[in-house]
Amino acid sequence: MPPRLLNLPPLELFRGFVAVARSLNVTAAARELAITQPALSRQIHALEDALGCALFVRRHRSLELTPEGTRLFRTADAWLEQLGEAIEALRPSDPSSVAITTSSGFAALWLLPRLGELQSRHPEVDLRVVASNRVLDLEREAIDLAVRYCPAEHAPSGAVRLFDEELLPVSSTAVDLDDPAQLGRAVLLDYDDPAHPLLHWAHWLRASGAARSRPGRVLRFTQYEQAIQSALAGHGVALGRLALVGPFLDSGQLVAATKRRPLPIGYGYWLVSRSRPLGRNAGRVRAWILSRAASTER
Repeated sequence: MPPRLLNLPPLELFRGFVAVARSLNVTAAARELAITQPALSRQIHALEDALGCALFVRRHRSLELTPEGTRLFRTADAWLEQLGEAIEALRPSDPSSVAITTSSGFAALWLLPRLGELQSRHPEVDLRVVASNRVLDLEREAIDLAVRYCPAEHAPSGAVRLFDEELLPVSSTAVDLDDPAQLGRAVLLDYDDPAHPLLHWAHWLRASGAARSRPGRVLRFTQYEQAIQSALAGHGVALGRLALVGPFLDSGQLVAATKRRPLPIGYGYWLVSRSRPLGRNAGRVRAWILSRAASTER
């Protein structure tokens, strides 16, 4: 075996690191992994000791990735996703199981908060959520449903539109980005994804006519849900995707940071089914998603 493989820290440490890096919240990550917060903290410290570098900047009630942590997260996140997908493909299928794939942002902010309702309504359904920012082949990966994010002209054949994408700046405290002075002091939380430039602050600032003023500072995140978690923690203003942050606005955890109308960008969310006929449980999940999407749009 190559020495490089022999020197790798245990897989469990990487799993814990990726969970914390995705949410930048040890408590939430520990809950996701079904372990205690102290146990997860020990895993992170053990990985840092094994690598000889700090992976997080620990601040009062908040975490940030160090440059080394960001570099490791980009690799480990994709590696664990691919490993998980390969393992799932090897397992025999269960007729009661329903698999759905979608982006990590949609899964974390729209799908997962609503799963309790699905489980209450259809307790017989065993749902497997494959959160991946890569577009997976449903037939090859044995996946029943997918939520795709694209313009209407790129929607797959047979896809059903769920709702459109609209952008609205949001923060946990009152901020008015229409005021150049406040924009000049604001910290903007940006989703650092080159594949989707319309989701960047630069696009919203140009489209809103606010590009003449310079924001105070910009923090960038490789996962969209990280930007929203940071906004919830009071670290700045995120560019909210209205369908995903609507519940936070309804509850008052986030408020609009502008009086401007939400900005449509020509993208939408589409529900796609595999080419083979869906089983009874997959059909139930599909119907439930369409019903909840209608409520989201209203």
